[in-house]
Amino acid sequence: MITRFTFTVLHFLFAASAFSASPNILIIYVDDLGYGDTAVYGHPLVKTPNIDQLAKEGVRFTQFYAPSALCSPSRAGLLTGRTPYRTGVKSWIPDNSDVSLDRDEFTIAQLVKPLGYRTAVIGKWHLNGGLHLEDMPQPRDFGFDYQYGLAAWVKNEKAEKAKSGKLYPDNMYRNNEPVGQTNKFSAELITDEAIEWLSSAHDEPFFLLLTYSEVHTPVASPEKYLVQYDQFLTDESRGDPWRYYMDWADRPNRGKGEYYANISYMDAQMGRVLELLRQSGRLDDTLVIFSSDNGPVTSDPQEAWELNMAGETGGFRGRKRYLFEGGLRVPGIFRWPGRLASGVLVDTPVTALDILPTIADYLELVLPEGRAVDGQSITGLLDEDEATSLERSSIFYWSIPTPDGMEYAVREGWWKMILDPNGQPQYLFNLLHDRYEVHNLIQGEPERVKTLRQKFDIYRASVEG
Repeated sequence: MITRFTFTVLHFLFAASAFSASPNILIIYVDDLGYGDTAVYGHPLVKTPNIDQLAKEGVRFTQFYAPSALCSPSRAGLLTGRTPYRTGVKSWIPDNSDVSLDRDEFTIAQLVKPLGYRTAVIGKWHLNGGLHLEDMPQPRDFGFDYQYGLAAWVKNEKAEKAKSGKLYPDNMYRNNEPVGQTNKFSAELITDEAIEWLSSAHDEPFFLLLTYSEVHTPVASPEKYLVQYDQFLTDESRGDPWRYYMDWADRPNRGKGEYYANISYMDAQMGRVLELLRQSGRLDDTLVIFSSDNGPVTSDPQEAWELNMAGETGGFRGRKRYLFEGGLRVPGIFRWPGRLASGVLVDTPVTALDILPTIADYLELVLPEGRAVDGQSITGLLDEDEATSLERSSIFYWSIPTPDGMEYAVREGWWKMILDPNGQPQYLFNLLHDRYEVHNLIQGEPERVKTLRQKFDIYRASVEG
């Protein structure tokens, strides 16, 4: 039975047999990867054999939603199962900001630790203003035994102009201590660290949150991946308005091939982790979840930081930072042989907020009430021996910051509505008949607008109250 979960950071019970049956958990969460950026999701050019294989051996969702169309809010939602409106992480977090995920939040890592799990986050954190800030909540405060990676952006302060910080980054941290100058691309560094951590112990179950910075701008990949897309590489000057951005003006415009190569490079690196688990006999005992934090950057010639970006939304309207489908709908794949269905395509809408309660369900955790969670268990869509159906207990809810304030979106069934910062409905779409959000029905469906507006107001009042 599908149930809502509520949490407190108090005692909770679990089945006595849970430890011996506890799967390893690997969540691969990548950065700015669009719905249509991989081969299995329809890209005609990009090679992603490892992602494709996960889908072949697992469950692939066609309506998998990020918690937000921005990085930090999505990461907070993934870990807590709560919307950005509940966590308070409503926008991306700048360096040295005093904004962070609150210490009172309860995460997947804290959920599984009492079962004897080793826990690590390796890669991008982006839930505080810096891994060096001692007074800010850090990964260890949210149940992670081990941390390696970066707070937000991969940087190399000593890099020459036209060189991406993803080559030889110097802002990596290990357990909140600076690593210093490195000598590899960031994705390889993160993969090496994950392999070393996974190889250090075999007896305990693990939870690894593996968060690549790919394909966030600026992209950079080893030459062996660039040559795979040499017909899509260019060498042109962008000219104005790029001259305004002095640090970016000399960066080579490599074109779409640079972006395609970065996806294949990321795919190869995560493939190394999966291969280690396969060779050590642990892959089939591991629940693997793959997704992206938001929709893609599709390249705006007026934006310097979008050089060489060519993200694909799969035809959906919008992109990163927008509440249209292109900003929210992302790849979503689950693999766990013997327990989950294999090679199955599911068209039911779900969200990364569902991951925490789903894991709780699989681990047979019985949790007391106290902390509202917006996701719900989706085991009925995943299990090999269950029907692919799901009765959602609440509406989908999203928010995004704009210069004029927060904009909002809600979805119930096939109906999706977008509201302006004043809470006034602006768009209404029926996604069953208009999946690309072309026809705004806001004037023709007054009763539907009224109903969704009421549910939006009730939800917002429940959070604020």
